[in-house]
Amino acid sequence: MTDVSADDVRALTDFRADGRAAIEWAASYLDRVGELPVLAQVAPGEIRARLPARAPDDPEPFADVLRDLDEVILPGVTHWQHPRFFAYFATTASEPGILAELLAATLNSVAFLWRTAPAATELEFVVLDWVADLLGLPAGWHGHIEDTASTSTLAACIAAREATGRSVIVCSEQAHSAADKAAHMLGMELRKVPVDDEFRMRADALGDLSDAAVIVATVGTTAATAVDPVPALADACEASGTWLHVDAAYAGTAMVCPEFRWAFEGV
Repeated sequence: MTDVSADDVRALTDFRADGRAAIEWAASYLDRVGELPVLAQVAPGEIRARLPARAPDDPEPFADVLRDLDEVILPGVTHWQHPRFFAYFATTASEPGILAELLAATLNSVAFLWRTAPAATELEFVVLDWVADLLGLPAGWHGHIEDTASTSTLAACIAAREATGRSVIVCSEQAHSAADKAAHMLGMELRKVPVDDEFRMRADALGDLSDAAVIVATVGTTAATAVDPVPALADACEASGTWLHVDAAYAGTAMVCPEFRWAFEGV
C-alpha cells in the first residue's frame, strides 16, 4: 500500500475545494459574459503595470487568484465567448468542452504516438470517423486532429509538393494567411488568383497549372465568408494533376446541416 502524507491529503483537499470554486467562477462568467463589453477596456501596458514585477515567494490562496482574475485580468480580456463577438473565427467553447479540457489536463496524455497514449490515439480516430459521418463525407474518409488549421494547410502543401514535385501554391486573394506562411516556410512560390464580386476565387483566372503543386480553396473566407467554387477548382486540378486542399476552418461545421451542404459540393 502506498503511504500518503498529510501534505498529500491537504493538497487534494485544497484541489477539490479550489476546483469547485473554479467551476463556480466559470459558470458565473458564462452566465454574465453577455453583459460585459466585448472589447478589452484597457490601454497597452495597463495590465502589466498592475501585476507584480517578480513571482511571489509564497503561494497565494486560490480565492485571491480568482479575485485578481476578476479585478485585473477580466478588464483586459476581449471576450471571444461574448454573444456579440463576430471577429475572426467562431470559437465559442461549450460547457461540455470546458469540462473535457479539465479531464484532458488531468490525464496529461502526450498523444504524439500510439505508444505514448493508446486510448487518446484510438479515441481520436473514432471521434474523427463520427465527424466524417456527421459531415456527410463518403465512406472511407478518415482524419486526425492538427493543432491549428494553419498547420493543416502546411501539411497539405508539404504532401502535395512531395507527391507532385512541383513548387507553386495557388490560392485566392481572399485566402487565409496560412497559405502565405506555408509558402514562406517551404520555399514555394505563392500565386494568388483574382476573386469575383462575391469574393470567390475565379476558376476562369487560374491560368497554367502545370507547375502548381496544390490549389488551396476556401469554404468560408475569414474576411467575407466567401465560398470558392470547389467543383470547378476540382475539375481544374484533375485535368492538371494538381492537388486540392479545401480550407473549411471557418464554415466546415455547417456541413452537419444537410441544407448547407450545397456550399461543399466538390469536397
